[in-house]
Amino acid sequence: MLRHPDAGPAHKQPIPAQPLRRALFAFALALVAASLMLCAAATASRERVDRQDPGTWCGGTLWRLMTLSDDGRQMVDLQGTPTTIAEIAKLETPTRITPVRSTIFQRQSWSLRAVIDRYRIASNGEIVLILYSIDTAQFMNVYLPNPHCLGPRARDRAGMIAARQELTSRCPTVRPAWQLLGVTVELTGVGFWNPSRATRGALANGAELRPVTNFKIVTGCGIW
Repeated sequence: MLRHPDAGPAHKQPIPAQPLRRALFAFALALVAASLMLCAAATASRERVDRQDPGTWCGGTLWRLMTLSDDGRQMVDLQGTPTTIAEIAKLETPTRITPVRSTIFQRQSWSLRAVIDRYRIASNGEIVLILYSIDTAQFMNVYLPNPHCLGPRARDRAGMIAARQELTSRCPTVRPAWQLLGVTVELTGVGFWNPSRATRGALANGAELRPVTNFKIVTGCGIW
């Protein structure tokens, strides 16, 4: 039909409201579903990283000593003997370092108070703490074991896990790179001889406390 020349502009037919609402609702549902899938993928990725990165975890020649799951674990006295970084630094390194607890230092737990200068997570999942003695200006390394490496043989497994949680639940997230911390702690750990002195903060004689079985923050990370 021809329109009259004086007639106004033609009007488009309005889109029915119900189909439009359905289309918008379907689009919103699709966005939500896509977001959930992305979140699930990210979570799975993080879980894989938490389990696998930053490197190979459990194993090695001295691994069972490091997790208190070696054959000689029952001979270790878990009642911490008070000591200092200076006293541990005076100990003589054994001629040979083997997977056997051949020295008194390895068959005893040692308790001390110090400042955590900095910390990081190692490639095997352990948390490395560099301790600092204000009195003698000496550094020393101690280690919180990876809970995934604490099998049924591990002695005082609950204590080691609780020690690690005391740090991780209060202080900033530990990362592979060194982070300054500066908190004062009281801790107990089993004597360990490390054949490598390459780690930052290592004592010249290779003495460490590894694993740490008891850990308390005295000041810092929200505790004053």
